[in-house]
This record gives sequence, structure tokens and C-alpha cells, in this order.
Amino acid sequence: MLDIVLQAFLSARIKNVSNPSSSELEKELDDWLPSAAKKANKLSRVSHPVKFSHPDAKNISEICATSNFKADGFLRTGNADTELDTIFDTSANIPIWKFLSLQLTDGKSILEHLQQDSAYIKQQLTIPSMPFIEIQQGLLSITELSDTVKTSEKIKQVYFPVDAGYHLLSLLTPSGLMFALKARINAMRFSDAAKQAREDRRKQQHNEHGYDELYNLTEIGYGGSNKQNISELNSTNGGTAYLLPSLPPQLEAREVRVPKLSFFADSLYYRQYQRDFQAFHRNLLFYRNDMENRQARDDLILQIVEQVIDKCWQMRQLPAGWSENTRLPLRQKIWLDEHYREQRENTDDWLEPIMKDYAHWFVYTYKKILGKEHVAVGDVELTHIRRVIAEHREGWR
Repeated sequence: MLDIVLQAFLSARIKNVSNPSSSELEKELDDWLPSAAKKANKLSRVSHPVKFSHPDAKNISEICATSNFKADGFLRTGNADTELDTIFDTSANIPIWKFLSLQLTDGKSILEHLQQDSAYIKQQLTIPSMPFIEIQQGLLSITELSDTVKTSEKIKQVYFPVDAGYHLLSLLTPSGLMFALKARINAMRFSDAAKQAREDRRKQQHNEHGYDELYNLTEIGYGGSNKQNISELNSTNGGTAYLLPSLPPQLEAREVRVPKLSFFADSLYYRQYQRDFQAFHRNLLFYRNDMENRQARDDLILQIVEQVIDKCWQMRQLPAGWSENTRLPLRQKIWLDEHYREQRENTDDWLEPIMKDYAHWFVYTYKKILGKEHVAVGDVELTHIRRVIAEHREGWR
């Protein structure tokens, strides 16, 4: 008795008979199967159908890439569980593939049964007009590819430099990967779970799974009105696939440079303080030991202090704990990172070293900006700078 799935396939082929008898089904199989076995070599199971590159590309090698899984992070053949595609010489032979892909009542396809040479498929496909072995060999020719290597000028090609010459690379489409991606995107957009999550959001109700959105998707079409001439997967997917955006990232200018070793060395740019240090330099050049001049000098020191403290507050806007992946000294972590806020507010042992660091940075930066023109700054001047800073110590906390 014919498998019920095979009966349905043959019944659809018999025209003008709504409920064919067993003998009529067996006769249809006997009539159609030998012809299908002879024409099966016009079909091929491939991984990279060439007609996705150009529908008029003919008489070229079909590709069935084989590759094992490797955890290298690449999206490539072997790393994704995708099915092979099927190509035809003419759409009239599409029923042959539909026949081979039928899943019988045991869950296996006819093609799988033929490849496994099962007793069940031999019982099902044994007919009077052709020996089973010839039917099997004929139908399995769909999995055989020619050893010849031919390409076509219609396929997009790239001359890739190798040593003193070139390799000519033909760009082909891995249709199995492409349509597996389409299936996943469609599930994200149109599955019942995604629809329910969107409905829950509209009603402002919690949904434990949520949903994802993909923006700027582009749809590409293959084959026009004759999509079946490109491949079986292309026909099944309506001749369309998705293209994900492939654009360089839009980088935003970072206003804060996160320090790794030292806040003063890593996050403070000399040029931002150039004008203030030049004013400080002019004060030193024309220094008069009177109150007005001393006040002007101290105001310049504090003016730079305020800019540095502004930078400190920018650091404190970063997520608490950001300094854990740095090699900053503990005193700078306490000063800059909100993770140490309580320690910063309740202890003082970190404060004095920070102000000392600043004083050394002040002198170093002054020399860096003025170069050979700088006025020598000795211990006396350094002590004075530290005293001015200390008078405003609470501003550092």
C-alpha cells in the first residue's frame, strides 16, 4: 500500500478524478516516476546558486560548499544550521523536487530514504516499468555535481591580489544562510509572541519576553515574476530577502576622556589651559610684590583649579564603579568615582595627596606649555601654589 503522503501527491497529479482508486494511483506512479528519474539530473542541490548573481548565467559550475563548524565567530557555511537549495533547468521539473522533499508518515523525506537505501522506499517505489535501482540512481543524481570548474562574465567578480598575481573570485549568494536570516527576522517581527508583546506594550502591560525591532531593513528581490527560475528557496520565499544596514558607526565626540593610569596625565589636555598658563606666565614675568599682583596670580591659579574640578565632576557623572577597570591610584578613584562617594565624604586621607598631585601637574603643565620661555618655579612657588589650593580644599571634595 502506498504511503498516505505519496497518495496525496499522486492524487493531485490526476486530473478530473476527485478520489482516485489505488490502482489509478499506482498507474500514475508507474507513468510519472521513470520520467522523473531520467530528468532528475537536471536538478542540483547547491549551497550557492549562481542565478542569484545573474539570472542569465548558464553553463557554469554549481557550488555545494561543505565546511565543519568552528567557533571562530564568523557567519559562514558550517557555522549555521541551514538547508541546501535546489536549482532547476526549467520550472517544469519543479515537481521532481517536490516529490523528493515529501515527508512520508515516518517523518523522513523520500530523498533521505533513497540516500539511506531503506527497505520502505524500495517497497514504495517499486514499479513495473523500471527497476528500482535505476529509479534510485536517477533520482539521487540531484545530489551529484560536476567536477568541472567554469564561471561566467555575468557573475560579479573581483580580482584579489595574491603575491605577484591575482585570484579571480566570483561573488555568489549563500541562499540557505540568506533565507534562514529572513526566517529569523520575520519571527522577530511577525511571530505570535512578538505580536503579543507589542499588544502588551500598547496596553502598558508587562511582558516577560518583550520584543526586538530592526530598523532600516531593505528588501531585495530576485527573479522578478519568474522567481522559481532562480532557485527553490527563492520561490518558496516569494523571491525576496532582507538586507541589513552595513554602515560605519556614527561616533559621538567624547567630552570626557576616561583615565586609565592617572587623571592628570590622561584626562587633562594641555591646550585647553594654554591661555590661562600664558597669563600666569606674564604675571611671573612682570611680578611686583604688591597685593594687587599677588591677588591676580592667585586668581589665575584658582581659575585653572576650577576647570580641573569641572573635569572631576564630569567623571562623577559616569556610572558608579567605572574606575574598577583602571589602574588609577586609590586616592584618584575616591576623588572621581561615585562608587567611593561615602568614603570621599567621610574621610580626608585621600584629599591632601590629590591636592599635591594637582600642584605638581600645575608646574609641569606650565613648563610644558611655555617650553624654554618658562620662569623657573622652585620650592617656594610650589609651596605657595599648594597653599592657595589648600585654602579651597572643600571644593576638591
